[in-house]
Amino acid sequence: MYLSNVTKNKTIRLIMILVGISLANMVKAQQAGIQGNVIDERGNHLPFTLVSLNGTGKATVTDTTGRYRIRNISPGRYLVGITRIGYKPQEKSVELLPGQVQQLDFIMEEDVTQLEQVEVTAKSESEELKETGYAVEVVEVKERKNLTSDINQVLKSTAGIHIRETGGVGSGFRLSLNGLSGNQIRYFIDGVPMENFGSALTLNNYPVNLIEKIEVYKGVVPVSLGADALGGAINITTGYRRKSFLDVAYSHGSFNTHQASVNGRYVDQERGYFVKLSSFFNHSDNNYRMENMPVFDLELGNRLGTIDTRRFHNEYTSGMVQVEAGLLDKKMADRWSLALTTAGNRKNYQHPDNTINRAFGAFHTKNKTLLASSTYRKYFKNLELRGYALMGRIMESVVDTSSKKYNWAGDYIIRKADDPKGELFERRSLMELTDFVLRSNLNTDYQLGNNHALSVNLTQNYLRRTGEDQVDEFNRSFETPNYIHKNLLGMAYTFKNEPGNVEATAFAKQYWFSGNIITQDYQDNDITTRPGFNSTGYGSVFTWHVTKAFQTKSSFERTFRIPESYEILGDGVYIRPNPTLAPETSYNANLGMRYIKQSGKIGLTLEANYFYRFSKDFILFNPIGPFGTFENLSNVRTIGTEGGVDVNYNEFVMLNANFTWQNLTDQTEFDEGLPNINYKSRVPNTPYLFGNARLGINPMKGTAGNNVVIYWNTRYVHEFFFTWENLGDADGKSTIPRQLTHDLHLEYAMDEGRYNLSLSLINITDALVFDNFNIQRPGRAVYVKCRYFLN
Repeated sequence: MYLSNVTKNKTIRLIMILVGISLANMVKAQQAGIQGNVIDERGNHLPFTLVSLNGTGKATVTDTTGRYRIRNISPGRYLVGITRIGYKPQEKSVELLPGQVQQLDFIMEEDVTQLEQVEVTAKSESEELKETGYAVEVVEVKERKNLTSDINQVLKSTAGIHIRETGGVGSGFRLSLNGLSGNQIRYFIDGVPMENFGSALTLNNYPVNLIEKIEVYKGVVPVSLGADALGGAINITTGYRRKSFLDVAYSHGSFNTHQASVNGRYVDQERGYFVKLSSFFNHSDNNYRMENMPVFDLELGNRLGTIDTRRFHNEYTSGMVQVEAGLLDKKMADRWSLALTTAGNRKNYQHPDNTINRAFGAFHTKNKTLLASSTYRKYFKNLELRGYALMGRIMESVVDTSSKKYNWAGDYIIRKADDPKGELFERRSLMELTDFVLRSNLNTDYQLGNNHALSVNLTQNYLRRTGEDQVDEFNRSFETPNYIHKNLLGMAYTFKNEPGNVEATAFAKQYWFSGNIITQDYQDNDITTRPGFNSTGYGSVFTWHVTKAFQTKSSFERTFRIPESYEILGDGVYIRPNPTLAPETSYNANLGMRYIKQSGKIGLTLEANYFYRFSKDFILFNPIGPFGTFENLSNVRTIGTEGGVDVNYNEFVMLNANFTWQNLTDQTEFDEGLPNINYKSRVPNTPYLFGNARLGINPMKGTAGNNVVIYWNTRYVHEFFFTWENLGDADGKSTIPRQLTHDLHLEYAMDEGRYNLSLSLINITDALVFDNFNIQRPGRAVYVKCRYFLN
């Protein structure tokens, strides 16, 4: 068959096009490229850093995460240079082979440069976060890693935060942020919600050596966290470094307290993968001395008097191991990881969490937690995509099987054979609760030019609980599975003007909640409750940098908080179920200012914030003896102010102090049609005035190799009422007395911080300190810590 001239011409042109494409692809295949990351010495990503290929005219800047790429480079040897204001420039030589994309990372060193008597430095990620309109505090823990501290002890020194505890290591606690507390505050670790992780993975278990910083959002929470928080959120970041390191620490101290941690990461930049190990171990006998403990006759129950004695059944042990492995800088993901976490604890109870009138000698709980999770992050030209998925099984055992009855003197009797009572419950019990959790999150951030950004976040959280009592055959709690399922969709739009001194964000959040809850009535009949909730929240954030030194910020939000599983279902120990518990609603507002000034060697930071919260269906724990339920209190208003000052003289002397005043009052005028006797009264068991001060001295500042730092911490909490302030006789009201404590820390670092020793003296004056539910806390304590850090 012969082809026409037209067909021939078309065929020839097609062949030429295909040959041209092939030749182009062959040439392109011979081209090389470089890519990498730019970070500072602390591991912070450095965006907008200039990266240039000297002598070629090719250059680029790093994106918001400090990453860069330069493509289509002819093979050969090149000199790659990077520059950024506030950092020393660097150059590296690289040999590029045909078709190779080589990884080339930089760690930049800070360089304070005087330009026309103006000091110019680069901003860290923490500083950039503080400069947003959110009322946010960023707590860097680098200077605390040599000290014996957990996350709670670090947070205590933050303005607006008060933590009430019921004992020593591993004890129950209640964190208050601007007056709102407990689950009204949401907790995250690297953006993943920590709720229902089990009692071994609470804040007072994590040592500071496993984390890098803590972000404290007060009131308004960004949509990126996907939180149904009423009063704020705390996000703990473990830090992501594109370099290998090892951090090993061990401390020993009073009350036979042992705390150890191992935190390390291996990174292979060329092959693009990493492996990380995080672990901790805690143990304490918690056998500190108690004063004026009531002693009751074990047979008749008569009060015999009071004694001073040591706790004898208060040991606590916990541990965690997490292994994470992932890929870096691949086509499908810039970072993708898989992690497996296992944790557990055993907690002996000396008494119920809300009273000291009963003493235990065998009652305890145990926890086993197993979590599997995956995180994902990918950057495109103007789009960032990130998400996580997590599933896990959490088992809590409540063991009340002893037939012995104890008092504070350590004496006991054995109950009669026909007496079914345990130490806490009316019938001896071994309750095993099993939670299955499944949660996921997807977040996108899209940059619309230089001045506009759009964020979308979708979060889901599912929990199913089952239980079985191995001893009490009459206890049918959780025999039928109960479940709670909540979803949240958030959208935010951000505008930033061209000079960059004004930024505004508007956002909306949609909440969905459903559940199936089965409880038993007094005749042991099943009662099924299917709660449901669907509502919309909204808010805005605004900041104006009036000058380079002075910033104002404001934020507002209408938000909802869906009750937690143990608030609705109970915890199998002290908390009774309340399936009719309603979600909380709150209107939150913040108005703040920030002033930063560097004058020669003296740095000054001043911060102040006014906060307002009006909460409907406020959830409050109502104790009834050693037990209790969470209940809705119609309306609660919170107003308050907080302030802080930070002075730094050439990093030789460092002083910071903060205070918080807050007033939580019941604003429910009528209760079921009758006048509310607590109308406009302060909410009980909540401090309203407290503050912190910290003085640090670095006498070896500027000395190469070794370093010594001395810290003095002071904390004050004013007296507050244990019960409603308007109830009872004025002279006989129960109060929690004022507290004034002082701590001293001595730290010695050798070989550029590789070897570290510290000595901590806690509550130096051995002050008698009472806390949550007026329960005495530990007195003077001494701790020694050794730490090895290889970077």
